Amino acid sequence: MKVGIYARVSTEKQEESLEEQVKILEEFCKRNGYEIHNVYSETRSGAKSKREKFMELMRDVEARKFDAVVVLKLDRFGRSMLDLLSSVEKLKAHGVDFISVNDHIETTTPQGKLIFHIMGALAEFERALIYERTKVGIDRAKREGKVCHRPKKAVNLERVIDRYNKGIPLREIAAIEHVSYGTLQNRLREAGIKLDIRPDEGRTK
Repeated sequence: MKVGIYARVSTEKQEESLEEQVKILEEFCKRNGYEIHNVYSETRSGAKSKREKFMELMRDVEARKFDAVVVLKLDRFGRSMLDLLSSVEKLKAHGVDFISVNDHIETTTPQGKLIFHIMGALAEFERALIYERTKVGIDRAKREGKVCHRPKKAVNLERVIDRYNKGIPLREIAAIEHVSYGTLQNRLREAGIKLDIRPDEGRTK
């Protein structure tokens, strides 16, 4: 089985070094006869910064470059419980298994496949709770006469344009910036930046 290893440590939490984490995962793969496609490792705060190696990993998941993702612990893979569950859902959608070494979770087994289903149900439940809490908050604000609207998502246009001019597709930049493709297009238009719409998404003017 071909696998992708993902390892992360944050600047706030250094219970194990990045090198040690990768070494443990590589030894685990060797013991189990797994072929390592690539090691995606980074030092980033999962909650406060963009995880570029994680984004690269997920792009390779979509391309089915390996059969499973191997991590040391669940909290190394997700920034929050909902983020973890959503990420695992994406793996399942692309037929990629998930292995968390210290948590003894392997979706390659029948028991692990059951965990996949349970985690998916939990993600759906959490999204429903968030929706209900948001709806209640909006209804209360409206009753109090407050204007409710979503604040515009901030986008670093200079960074976006730089990446775009380097040939990175706009949809990929949107994923890196954690905004929707439509939102990114709107921010560019609002800034007066015109795009040549071509199959390869063109270049900015």
